[in-house]
Amino acid sequence: MTKVKLSLAITLALAFSSHAQTNTNTIPPAPQSAPGQCHALVNVPAKLTSTVAEIISQEAGETLEVIPAKYEWVEKQIPISEEEKSFEIVPATYKTIEEQVLVEPERKEFEIIPAKFEETSEEILVKPAIRVWQRAQGGAAALTGEVMRLVEIPAEYETVVKRKMVAPPQIREVIIPAVFASVEKKVVDTPATTREVLIPAEFKTIRVKELVEEAQEIRTPTQAEMQQITKQEVVEEAQFKWQRVPCESDLNEENIIAIQKGLRAAGYDITADGKFGAGSLEALEKYQEAKGLAKGAITIETMRNLGVNID
Repeated sequence: MTKVKLSLAITLALAFSSHAQTNTNTIPPAPQSAPGQCHALVNVPAKLTSTVAEIISQEAGETLEVIPAKYEWVEKQIPISEEEKSFEIVPATYKTIEEQVLVEPERKEFEIIPAKFEETSEEILVKPAIRVWQRAQGGAAALTGEVMRLVEIPAEYETVVKRKMVAPPQIREVIIPAVFASVEKKVVDTPATTREVLIPAEFKTIRVKELVEEAQEIRTPTQAEMQQITKQEVVEEAQFKWQRVPCESDLNEENIIAIQKGLRAAGYDITADGKFGAGSLEALEKYQEAKGLAKGAITIETMRNLGVNID
């Protein structure tokens, strides 16, 4: 039996997904292999088969159509008030007359006649005449020194007006006549009366809808509706199998870039840098799941699907 190189493949499988971890009791025996080939234990998804079945999407029944009632517009006279009798008040008529109205009655008032006075003038001495010495200037004073002169200052008088009552104050009675005003007064000329008034009935023309045909129901039987659905059945359960994987020497930078370019072409946003990191591993697992390929390692089958051939 050819020795199988598993080191790199198993390392990638363990780093790639937890699904690759298996119980040693369930590991199948190593497969027949050509010299120089490598294999890895991978998770092969279940194989499904599709069958088409018909189901009833809608049971048989009936449709109900309602034909609405028919109406016509007609004009009708509708009484809105009945004929009635009423009484109308004929208002009173008025005329204007002029009347003298006492505004202020006659009254007595008393007038004060003030007292009468006579005025007389009298000179009253307020300051008597005096003599004072005053310093003389010029003349002999310029030659002999200090010279004083006796001067008489005349007396001062003030004129005082005196009032003397010649007639005492008196009170005189005065009669103030009454005051009248002319006022226009409104008086009844003819008193108010009532009279009977006949109020005719009132009608209003309106348009109304009248039923001319009753509503109808039409029931129509309907057939059941069928729908085709696709069912998937498992024909082979998921299992762990040995599948060929690239050996360590096959996973060079050139082949890794080719795998990354294949994943980018399939719509995965990764960088084709020749380093198969976590982003590339995640994209590869999603690609294998979408295509129904074995997961857990970079298999030769996956590489061929990505357009990478190492044989």
